Amino acid sequence: MNPLNKEDFKKLKPAMLLITYAVFLIFGILAIPGFGLFLAKLFRLFMPLFYAIGIAFVLNIPMRIFEKLLKKWIPNKNWFYNKIRGIAVVLTLIFAALVLYVLFSIIAPQIVSSLQLLLKNATNYITSILTNFNTVLEFFNLDKLNITLDNQSINEFVKQFNINWESIVKNMSNWAIGTGTSLINNVFAFTGELANWFTGFMLSLYLLSSKEKFIRQFRKLIAAIFGYKLSLRIFKIGTESNRIFNSFISGQLVEACILGCIYFVVLSLLNIPFAMLISCVIAITSIIPMFGAMFGMAFGCLLILAVRPLLDVVWFVIIFQAVQTFEGNVIYPRVVGNSVGLPGIWVLLSIIILGSIWGLFGMLIAVPFTAVCYNLLSEFVNYRLKKQQLIVTTDTLEKAEEKISES
Repeated sequence: MNPLNKEDFKKLKPAMLLITYAVFLIFGILAIPGFGLFLAKLFRLFMPLFYAIGIAFVLNIPMRIFEKLLKKWIPNKNWFYNKIRGIAVVLTLIFAALVLYVLFSIIAPQIVSSLQLLLKNATNYITSILTNFNTVLEFFNLDKLNITLDNQSINEFVKQFNINWESIVKNMSNWAIGTGTSLINNVFAFTGELANWFTGFMLSLYLLSSKEKFIRQFRKLIAAIFGYKLSLRIFKIGTESNRIFNSFISGQLVEACILGCIYFVVLSLLNIPFAMLISCVIAITSIIPMFGAMFGMAFGCLLILAVRPLLDVVWFVIIFQAVQTFEGNVIYPRVVGNSVGLPGIWVLLSIIILGSIWGLFGMLIAVPFTAVCYNLLSEFVNYRLKKQQLIVTTDTLEKAEEKISES
């Protein structure tokens, strides 16, 4: 076995450093007390910055469109041409505010009316349950049993349980104190989360207004640390990741709008109740691939069941499946296309795994994040096969040079 020469060692050095760093990091998290808590605290400290990056990434999609249109309309020598970025940011904020206003003005009143109908029909549900229960009693002739309870028999019945009222009062007091403390903690946590979102929103405005400057500074930092060749590789991965995330998010948003309009038209024509509310909920939840629209369907079934018989719910499910089939085969390929390029099984696994780790945020970024990892792994595998001149098929493994010599 030949020893490693200097060229081989230079090639392996970055990988060896990365593996060493990962080993020490894992050892530090597992072995050093409080190190994991320190990392979690550090992560929470930078949470507004992470929110800012996410908000800026989403708002950058309409901002680029406004910027492109303004550059066409405003002459190059005009004074407003140098202010295009600021005007585009303002127009983006107005557009986002209008979208949120339209959504809440549609959803909020209908949610209130839906809750009112659910509460109104709750008595009907209870009456129906009691009627069915009485029917069962009549069927088994249990309604003819004449059972009467006076105060004495009730007291004798209660004494059999040896109830410790002092312990019950003490437990209830402890529960009330614990619930109150938990409620206060939740209020403070919610207030802190709102503060993080507000800070992140303000930071996102700075990121949007000077995004080229921040990108250039970040690229300079990477080049200074990793050198020329490795930096080129990192920049290439970053560009491809940005393309995948941008295509996925913009495509999902456009597809959600189209899907919401289709559901509203179909449900309105078929006289399904809460057509607007159900369409909006399905459109919003469909941003999460595969599982999102199912949540919207379950929400719609509950609303329809409050005012219509079970048969109408069955018709709604059939309509939902028909529209989803049309969307998956006609709309999705044309709007989102193959920009993500991820097989269906990896889409499902990525949503399940990242959703269980990071919750809703994990489900939102699961597909583009996995697509980036999938592309990097595919590129690495193809590079290694090409370097070793291997041809792999479903049933065979051959050397390229052997195949050439045989032919």
